[in-house]
Amino acid sequence: MTKQTDPGNLKAPRGNQLTGYDVRVLFIVLPYYFILAGLIWGREYVTDTRIFFTTTVVILIVWPLSWFVHSKAGYIIRSHYPEVNQTTRRVLLTLAVFIPITIFINYLILLFCCHAAGRPYMPGKFGGISVAGIVLNILATAVFEATYLLKKWKTSLVEAEKSKKASLQSELDNLKSQVNPHFLFNSLNSLSALISEDQQKAERFLYEMCRVYRYLLQNNEHELTTLGVELTFLKSYFYLLKTRYEAAIQLDINIPERYHNRLLPPFTLQMLVENAVKHNIIIESNPLIIDLFINGNSELVVRNNQQAKPVSVQSNRIGLKNIQRKYQLLSQQIVTVVPDERYFTVTLPLINPATHESDYH
Repeated sequence: MTKQTDPGNLKAPRGNQLTGYDVRVLFIVLPYYFILAGLIWGREYVTDTRIFFTTTVVILIVWPLSWFVHSKAGYIIRSHYPEVNQTTRRVLLTLAVFIPITIFINYLILLFCCHAAGRPYMPGKFGGISVAGIVLNILATAVFEATYLLKKWKTSLVEAEKSKKASLQSELDNLKSQVNPHFLFNSLNSLSALISEDQQKAERFLYEMCRVYRYLLQNNEHELTTLGVELTFLKSYFYLLKTRYEAAIQLDINIPERYHNRLLPPFTLQMLVENAVKHNIIIESNPLIIDLFINGNSELVVRNNQQAKPVSVQSNRIGLKNIQRKYQLLSQQIVTVVPDERYFTVTLPLINPATHESDYH
């Protein structure tokens, strides 16, 4: 009787360790041996006490030994040919090994049963029990292979999902790591300009920049933060801009407090404000006005008036790309960017903390 390795065990044989699966298979194959007894003796098996007793004893002795031999052979074959693309080779080898073993064991069962019952050997019965063994081997191998391949498929799905999550996490970490040098570079540029204009302002700017950068380092480890925390950071960052541009730049925030617990990726607002500063003329007679408000769909809108610089600013739009990609990775929601003649508008979905599990500050 055929018996292969546990479909859950896709690696090497487990040696002599007996598992619950093995015990189940051991008892599942037991009826096969009583079918053999019926093929050998017919009605005599249940009507003749001596035949019933001696044949049953032979079955109970041969049954676990047969299972052990098939089990070991199955483990060895599975360990050498474990892959899905080796299925044909594995199945053919299994049948090539198991069928001769089964026929030999059936011959021993027939021989021992006849001897124990005091009857002469019955060669005419050998053909019938051999066919039964071959049919059962084919059916059992098909069932076990189907089970094994299903388990393999499920395992591959789990591994693929783990690989996908690891890849997404790596991509997210790369996106987060791009914020620090980008922000530091622009801050140092601003500080450099202030040093030559007003040393007192430069010192205050440096102090505020240190506070902002310390906050950036602390929160860059989190995937999401609350809108309230992000607004607090934005106000600190905007102080640095206000110090440099004074009345030439304005920030108008009109966001009800009930939205402050909603979530978004850290530094999203800072990057949008930085983007507006980078691409627009900032002069006192025509100030850059940045508005933050909630639209009718409970989304956060960041909008600034368009007053593009006469010379195009070289940009790979990495800030906007980072924001859009972060949203895709974290919430599968879409950030919309709509530029027109008057305004540059970015609409950000706000993530509900009740439906999103994350480690955020």
